[in-house]
Amino acid sequence: MSRLGDKEENLKHFVKFIYPPMKLIGAWPKPTATSTFSKAIKWGLIVSAYFLQLLVFVPGVLYLFLKEKNGKKRIHIMIPHINGFSQLCKYTILLRRTNEFSKILDQLSDDWVDATEDSRHIFRMRANIGHRMVLTVAITMYTTGLFYRIIIPLSRGRIVLPNNTTMRVLPCPVYFVFFNEQSTPYYEIIFVLQIMGGFLNYTILCSTMGVCLMLCLHLSSLLRILMNKMIELTSQLDTSETAVQKKISDIVAYQTKVKGFANSVEEITPYLYFFEIFNYAIEACIVGYCIIVEWEESNAASIIVYLMFQGICIFCNYAMCYIGQLLINESENVRLMSITLNWYRFPMKKARNLILIIIMSNYPIKLTAGKIVDISLATFTDIIKASVGYLNVLRKVT
Repeated sequence: MSRLGDKEENLKHFVKFIYPPMKLIGAWPKPTATSTFSKAIKWGLIVSAYFLQLLVFVPGVLYLFLKEKNGKKRIHIMIPHINGFSQLCKYTILLRRTNEFSKILDQLSDDWVDATEDSRHIFRMRANIGHRMVLTVAITMYTTGLFYRIIIPLSRGRIVLPNNTTMRVLPCPVYFVFFNEQSTPYYEIIFVLQIMGGFLNYTILCSTMGVCLMLCLHLSSLLRILMNKMIELTSQLDTSETAVQKKISDIVAYQTKVKGFANSVEEITPYLYFFEIFNYAIEACIVGYCIIVEWEESNAASIIVYLMFQGICIFCNYAMCYIGQLLINESENVRLMSITLNWYRFPMKKARNLILIIIMSNYPIKLTAGKIVDISLATFTDIIKASVGYLNVLRKVT
């Protein structure tokens, strides 16, 4: 197979679970065709995505502040709108960083093509971890969304209010200034559009989380390969100046390449991670509160749905922080390997060149959320603690 064919096949394997959702929302940076028609379709998808998100978010916020006066109900209503705001921000970031993401994909494809068979095995192993995580999130998210957006609203039927008027339940309560959302056909149209808007948000969540996880996993793979190169340098039998110089040059070049890829990833992921953590921390708190309220009211169906949402929040949080911790561990392994190289086996003149490798290895590679906090398991525990703390405050206030 040609080099170009290898490049395309490797890229397809890497992005097989993030390409479909990103293509669906018009955020995929590499168009399959450059015709005017394909560009028009992409822009149509982008405009439709913003329309659906704003159609749910803006009337929902108006209802929250202008119509609903009950504090507990307000908290329930906030869940989809906090998630919607977070996904809207991440979607905008993804679109604004299209060129940077395209360059990263090119670098990633070149890494696969230039890699040895052992290195490709590392890439595949890490990519498969990301694939399983993204698939798990997608299945649970869409399943929970199906219950939250369709089954529960329809199962409640018509509700008779104290003033003897009948109200039909929407997935997200809204307030439209210029017409009554309860009248036909407005109710039916809004119901369908809210379902589409909800599933659009789930698609954006799967896309952005998939991008963060896959890029972080690829970066950790590069660090593992770099460590293997250092091991080869230490264990090689030929310690002549020429052989040692060749190995050291290869390590320095690869280390520079890894640092460059990490800098490219840092142009995209910190902002996505920031809104992910913001979303999960707040939603875990509010969903926990809703579970307690529904438990007191013995509403089994709602309890199940909220428990599923809580499970998704915790799993997504853990997945991000676990992958971030994996990257930190690989970076630490590279640092330890660099300072334990058997430099005394090499010619003195060439052994001095190891100083550059040691210095570069002492600058850890890690990802951050908004360049504020590191993505690690320690951050995961902090998020859980913060959510529980806010939950206790929320219970006392209401």
